[in-house]
Amino acid sequence: MWWNKAYVSRRDWVLENLGVLKLSAHEIVIVLMIDYLNGLKVAITLEELAARTGFAVDVVDETIQSLVGRGFLSVRMESGSIAFVIDGLFQDGTLYEFVDKGVFEIFETEFGRLLSQSELETLNLWLSKYTQEEVLDALGNAIIYKKVSMQYINAILHNMEQERK
Repeated sequence: MWWNKAYVSRRDWVLENLGVLKLSAHEIVIVLMIDYLNGLKVAITLEELAARTGFAVDVVDETIQSLVGRGFLSVRMESGSIAFVIDGLFQDGTLYEFVDKGVFEIFETEFGRLLSQSELETLNLWLSKYTQEEVLDALGNAIIYKKVSMQYINAILHNMEQERK
């Protein structure tokens, strides 16, 4: 499951895909809070969500029911406690099946920062079209010319593809 990989920021993905997900304001806040609390391994209850979001318990309950009904959230028993799982949000999202952790780390190192969600999607697209070696060669060329950007690397890959034809 791509959304559980260490290099994917689930919260960033949710925020970048709000238009596609069509979540209400309450649903957005609840989903982000559930992801946050799951990351902290805090036991989640309706009361805890209400206290942390400032929503009334009945609003939290209705929002949870809406998210469950839409398939975005599942509430189940795991290891004797209740688990709130938002994996349903990501089921039809962008797949990162082509991104190798090594390639990801190389890009982050060369860029000197974390990659954005859109850069991750671009890298995934490249790795679905080109070999890992070709993508890394394009990155190497961008480094040589001191033009390390996704646009420049894309242009190198595009030119390489045109030369093959």
